[in-house]
Amino acid sequence: RHVQILPLLCAVCRLTLAFPTQTPSAYGTSTFYHYLLLLVKIFMNDVQSLQVNIPQSDPVFAPLGSSISIPCFVSLSSTPTTSSSSPVEPRVKWTVVSGGVETQILVARGQRVKVNEAYIDRAALLNHTSSPDDLSLWLGDLRSSDSGHYRCEVQQGLEDASDLVQLKVKGVVFHYRDALGRYAFSFHQAQRACEAIGAEIATADQLLAAYYDGYEQCDAGWLADQSVRYPIQVPREGCYGDMDGQPGVRNYGTMDPDDLFDVYCYVEQIDGEVFHDPVPQQLSFDEAQAYCRAAGAELATTAQLYLAWSEGLDRCSPGWLSDGSVRYPIITPRERCGGPQTGVKTLYRFSNQTGFPEPSSLHDVYCLKGEFSVLCLKNDCALNRI
Repeated sequence: RHVQILPLLCAVCRLTLAFPTQTPSAYGTSTFYHYLLLLVKIFMNDVQSLQVNIPQSDPVFAPLGSSISIPCFVSLSSTPTTSSSSPVEPRVKWTVVSGGVETQILVARGQRVKVNEAYIDRAALLNHTSSPDDLSLWLGDLRSSDSGHYRCEVQQGLEDASDLVQLKVKGVVFHYRDALGRYAFSFHQAQRACEAIGAEIATADQLLAAYYDGYEQCDAGWLADQSVRYPIQVPREGCYGDMDGQPGVRNYGTMDPDDLFDVYCYVEQIDGEVFHDPVPQQLSFDEAQAYCRAAGAELATTAQLYLAWSEGLDRCSPGWLSDGSVRYPIITPRERCGGPQTGVKTLYRFSNQTGFPEPSSLHDVYCLKGEFSVLCLKNDCALNRI
C-alpha cells in the first residue's frame, strides 16, 4: 500500500506545479481542491478491496403477489484488524428508496439478521448462512408499493461498498361486475368475463397484495381458486364478513361454481398505449368505436384502462370502453372528479351502482393504439408500425 501512495504524491506534485502560487486568485481555491480530492478518491478506489456487485443492471420486473430474489455478491477485504489476524466481520444492509424515502429492509452481521418489522416473513437472506459472499435478497408477497431502487450495502472496517438495482412490480387487481347487475357471474362466467376485457381472474395472493396497498371493495367476487372474497380497510355495516370487525380480506371459502357473485380480475401488461382525446362533440358508443378506428386504434378495454391508471394515467373525463361501460382514471383525487379516493371511476345507469349507460348516451372515449396501426387511404389499407 505504501508503494501505491508514491504515484499519488507525484500526481499531487505535478498538479501543484500546474497551479502556481497565484492559484487561489487565478483559478480559485475550490478548483484546486476539487482535483486534489478527485485524485484521493481515485487512489482510494484503487486500494479498496471490498467490492459489492448486483449482476442485474436493467430494471427488474415482477408480477404483483409473486416473490423475487435480487442477486447481490460481495468480495470481502482480507485486510486484518490491528488487534487480530482475522478479517473484520462485515455488516450487510439492504434498503429501498421509493418516492424519495429510504427504508431499511434488513441488517445482518455474521449469522445475526435483523428484519424491519414491516418486512417480517417477506424478506430474507436465503443463501448467506451457507455462502457468506451471497447477499441475495428474497422478497415475497410483492406489492405495488415495493417498487423502488434497492441498495445492497456492505461495511467492513473503514471500507464501504454498495450497488443498486430498480424493481418494478407490475399488475393491478380490480373489481368487475356484469352490465346487467350485481352478483350475476357463475365461476366459469367470471373467468370468461375477465378474459373478454383483456384480463384474467385474480388469485388470492394478488388480491391480498392489493389489499396491503390500500385496496378496498365491499363486493364479494370470485377468485382463481374458486373462493369468493373481498378486501375491507374500514369495517362497517354490510362489510363485516367473517373477520369480526377487523380490517382484512373477507373469505367465503370455496363456493359452488354455479353460485353467483361479481369477480376480481387481474391485468399485468398490455400491447399498446391507452390514450384519451377530449372530443369536441361527445359520442355515442357506436360513434366512439368509429372514432378510435379513424385514429388507427380501437376502443380500450376496462382492463387496459385500469393498467394505464396504475401506471399514472389521470383524466377527469368519463369515456367509453369496449365492453360498453363508461369509466375514467383518477390519480389525484378532487371533488369534481369522483370524490376523495383515487381509482378508476365508473358511471352506472342506476343509483344502486348497476347497469352500463345507454349506448346512445354521449361521452368521451378511451382508445388503445397498439404496436401496429391500420392506415386506410381510399379503401387501400396498409399496416404501419407505430
